[in-house]
Amino acid sequence: MIEPGRCHDINAWEQRKGAEVICVRRDTIANPPKDIVDVELENLIEGGGLQGDLSLRTASTSVFHEHDTLFGRLRPYLRKFWFANTSGVKSGEIWSLYSSTLKPEFLYALTQSAQFLNQALQTAGTKMPRAEWKTIAEAYFAVPQAEEQEKIGILFQKLEQLIDAEKRKLDLLQKKKRALLRQIFEQKLRFAGYNNPWERCRLGDIAEFADYGIAASAIPYDGTVRYLRITDIDDETRQVNIYELPSPDMKHRSRKEDYLRQGDLVFARTGASVGKTYLNRSDRDNIVHAGFLIRFRLKDNICPEFIYQQTLGENYRKFIAITSQRSGQPGINSSEYADWTLYLTSIEEQNQIGGLFGQLDELIAALTQKIDLLTLKKKALLHQMFV
Repeated sequence: MIEPGRCHDINAWEQRKGAEVICVRRDTIANPPKDIVDVELENLIEGGGLQGDLSLRTASTSVFHEHDTLFGRLRPYLRKFWFANTSGVKSGEIWSLYSSTLKPEFLYALTQSAQFLNQALQTAGTKMPRAEWKTIAEAYFAVPQAEEQEKIGILFQKLEQLIDAEKRKLDLLQKKKRALLRQIFEQKLRFAGYNNPWERCRLGDIAEFADYGIAASAIPYDGTVRYLRITDIDDETRQVNIYELPSPDMKHRSRKEDYLRQGDLVFARTGASVGKTYLNRSDRDNIVHAGFLIRFRLKDNICPEFIYQQTLGENYRKFIAITSQRSGQPGINSSEYADWTLYLTSIEEQNQIGGLFGQLDELIAALTQKIDLLTLKKKALLHQMFV
């Protein structure tokens, strides 16, 4: 992306005071039209971008213009910003930044850099910290010549557009999967050649056994056994990075009966994550699960993928909402999980359905990884360019 030997010389950049190169737009509009874009703090995405319905009107009258940089000053550590591609109104908790000397795209990149964020993080307030404009105005920022500003701005714009495009692909794929889950498990969509009625059964009826995990503290991976905890399971993708798992701090961790086997299904049993599930697709034989997780090993004539995908559907969510209710924090024990009622069909159809969703999950995981790598690349470039 950047040719070796052609990177800028940071020492050649000019140190400019914030007040000289960055301005906060303070315009207001008395009666905003009903169809005007309205950006509130919850619409700004951490790391850049927008979400939600921008047509919902609030009492906001503070104006922003096209090509302004919108920066969330409330809790600035959340790193919420957006390069405006239109004009509109915004929350008073959002700065609308512009410059008469800096290229708009460069200013947007600058606000994402450690140079700017370190100043913004010198906040006022504790419970509701806010970035102070006086701190930004009095700070000094390294600024290159206009030609280099333009190149840097274009670089980050292209990189952000690429990340946004991949996020849109991911969103469409996830929506497609959710639609297929609903249609298939409501039996509105079947593979050709299958018309037998599905049966209902309990999870306990199709499991060889269920057990609780080991009670141990986590230590850095010691080269022997990996330790799976609730927090290691991604809330969105339900994926686990096996190579980042720690080891359990216990002497009997080499017991083979504790190890997860490929196809084991793990359930979170307590706390805010109760109901979260993980299907062990790994063929590694050195992973043990923690005490707040319950493992179900399914019988040989059951497709684990078919059962796991049902834990992502509405029937399972209703079961969790009802069963997990406690006087204290929510929880579900192994006997209660065993009573969960699910659908069962022939093993041939189970394998067809499980294979379909398994492939979709692989695509989703690959796209997620690509987005993460592009985001890391962007952060690295911001650090290298705005030292």
